[in-house]
Amino acid sequence: MEKEKKIQERTILNRQKILKAAKHLFNVKGYYHTNTKEIAKEAGVATGSFYNYFPDKLSIFQEIMIIHLERNVADLCELTQNLNEKPDHAKAAIIKYVHNGMDHAFENQVMFQDFDSILLANPELNKIIGAFYDKIITGIYDFCKDSPHVIKRTANPLVMSQMAYFLVQGTSELMAKLPEDVDKREYEEQLAQIVYWYLFDN
Repeated sequence: MEKEKKIQERTILNRQKILKAAKHLFNVKGYYHTNTKEIAKEAGVATGSFYNYFPDKLSIFQEIMIIHLERNVADLCELTQNLNEKPDHAKAAIIKYVHNGMDHAFENQVMFQDFDSILLANPELNKIIGAFYDKIITGIYDFCKDSPHVIKRTANPLVMSQMAYFLVQGTSELMAKLPEDVDKREYEEQLAQIVYWYLFDN
């Protein structure tokens, strides 16, 4: 029993090391310029044993993206809960949400540059990402429909939820392309102001 426990712990640890190494290399070299041998070396595991944990590079990328999207869903749930429970602090909560999301996007900027082409080449991964997108839109939809604090700008909460999502997503993509030396904090604050106005302000 103790031996099995140690094997399980080592498996979890090695998977985490591989994911961390892959994420680092994807963000330094890009997905297409990184190979599994480099990932194994960076993670400190033998190339041969690497395939005991992941069948290929794509499966690692998929797991990294799932972790990223699960965090996005969790952050959104936390935001909508805060907006409902503390509407007086809505603006600050939105600014924090946008800032944290952009920080994470900038950390993974190089990796995300390959994102669209990877999805096009891998329909199954596209389905997985699409399911997370649906979950995010559903969360915003339920919030727009049920929250007593949201200004009902249209009778259709789906329109509002999609507009709110694309306001954040579209502006975030713009900010991600700005030069590194540009102060992005003002962009984040402006985005938060716009989202706050759209959802809460007459």
